[in-house]
Amino acid sequence: MFLSFPDHIEAASRLIAVGFLALLVAFSLAVKSEARSAITLEFDANVLVSDNPFLTTEKERATGAVELVARPRAELNLDPRTNLDFTGEVGVRQYSRRYGNFVTGRSDLQVRHRRNEHLTVTGRAIYARDLISDSLTDSIDFAVDTRSIRESVDARTSVAWSPNAITTIVGDGGWRRLRYPGSTLLDTTKAFDFGIAASRRLDEKLTVGVQAHRTMSNVLGGEDTSVTSLNATAVRRFSAYWYGGTQLGIEWSKLYAPVSLARESRARFNGAAHLCYEPAQTTACIRTAIGSEVSGLGGLQREFSVGADIRHRMSEFGTVSAEADYRRARLPGYDAAARVFASSIRYEHRVRRNVYLTPSLAYLQRNRRAGEKADAFIFQIGLSIRGARP
Repeated sequence: MFLSFPDHIEAASRLIAVGFLALLVAFSLAVKSEARSAITLEFDANVLVSDNPFLTTEKERATGAVELVARPRAELNLDPRTNLDFTGEVGVRQYSRRYGNFVTGRSDLQVRHRRNEHLTVTGRAIYARDLISDSLTDSIDFAVDTRSIRESVDARTSVAWSPNAITTIVGDGGWRRLRYPGSTLLDTTKAFDFGIAASRRLDEKLTVGVQAHRTMSNVLGGEDTSVTSLNATAVRRFSAYWYGGTQLGIEWSKLYAPVSLARESRARFNGAAHLCYEPAQTTACIRTAIGSEVSGLGGLQREFSVGADIRHRMSEFGTVSAEADYRRARLPGYDAAARVFASSIRYEHRVRRNVYLTPSLAYLQRNRRAGEKADAFIFQIGLSIRGARP
């Protein structure tokens, strides 16, 4: 279901209000403390065409669109120990037929205070409004309803303590709210989480640690779900160009099946790993993970994901990049595992000092149930102005 024009006006007002409030806080702090600041503004103008931008199974799906995006950023040094970073984005996309217009964006405000050489405190608040079709592999929820908007609010804080040069202990906690306005399939979900992690550098190449984490989630009007995990972690640099990391452990989950109305408690393996290669001018990484994630379907879903990306700077004027991501989960009420896949290739060419031309091609696919496949190609070309100072 697509939102009406008044809904988009309300969404735009909310985005602008959140961004303006965050900027007002940043500038007020800067004025009071006579802080050193770096403020930049970026603009994008994009044109895209697609044979099925929302991955529907209906006819007459092809369309084109134009999009305008503005991204302000402020980096403030409030005092020698405290930094404030704000990143904002607001975009308006108008499709040429059928789908109408959409307002997207985000506001991200982070404050970091380094009390001394041993103690650092960080706080962060994020509001984001995304088109699900633009973030297909972020969550398995997006295999269910790709024509929705996702609004998310996150608030987090962490405390990092380093008693010596080789040991770090971090405690963190946060609150999250996911909302899918206009969707009849995905529900508003709230989640709280907290955790503690300790790591120790054994030598210049190897760091090991342990971490514990607990997440409690609730779907609006539904039952509570939770997951508790305990993991061992390791990060290692294998050579000048190769490095990687892993976390392996067990999670204990208490889930609620919205279809059968049954509760389920079980212990399962969870983990994640990544491996990267970074010679001069090139960065390439592969990554994988399995575990429970906050979801608009029952509060928590156990998901498996794997992905890869590569970026190569061809010259001082051109950079080429490519990425691919896959995510899978078995959803309540469906007879087979749901799957989403997204891949893209992009070339970025610097036309002038702050002006960039960026063509890209993407392929998206989703399978919500057996025999139901929807896919799309999206070609986009954009012109960007970066590093402008207001």
